[in-house]
Amino acid sequence: MSLHTKNLLKALSPETVRSVVRNELQTYDADKTGRTDYALESSGGAILSTRDTEPYSTGAPVLNLFGIPLCQQQNTPRAVIQTGVLPGECWAFKGNSGSVVIRLLGHVHVSGVSLEHISSLISPTGETATAPKDFSIWGLTSLDDEKPFLFGSFIYDNTGSPLQYFEVQNRAKEAYEIIELKVHSNSGNPEYTCIYRIRVHGTLSEI
Repeated sequence: MSLHTKNLLKALSPETVRSVVRNELQTYDADKTGRTDYALESSGGAILSTRDTEPYSTGAPVLNLFGIPLCQQQNTPRAVIQTGVLPGECWAFKGNSGSVVIRLLGHVHVSGVSLEHISSLISPTGETATAPKDFSIWGLTSLDDEKPFLFGSFIYDNTGSPLQYFEVQNRAKEAYEIIELKVHSNSGNPEYTCIYRIRVHGTLSEI
């Protein structure tokens, strides 16, 4: 610790230090990342399309634990931009690849994304094979953009932290209001994939 830092800490009262720490913890706990989520539905984000992705539904819950339905048929793609990440609060689609197009709350200079799945510790089956694995993030000027911008291709590790942050590999000069999450594979489930939540981070454009 530098002398400057030591002197600064001495100058701060215990109450001030506690207040600073409390505010930082509240900021982190509010969304677990300390970063603004520009895809969050309650802040203005919206689902525009899922392309030709086929929802996984058989007329019964995807998961059932002691008679309690989990990840029910009515879970729509909107689940991926909402705050719920308890078992079953996901959007399930058939197979191991799918897509969702999201309109952000405004034009954003995207710096990274966070992908979240449930932990195996709270999974009713004790595993997380339905989690996405290989995925990519794209910036679009419109839903039918023929030349989307690739922010990067990433790998979600379902044996790691449930919430994983990915910094973009390619920085765009433009700010984008529409982004697309493309899932190319999952973590092993042959029938379906579940997306719990995607967060989009960056800086809101002033234009």
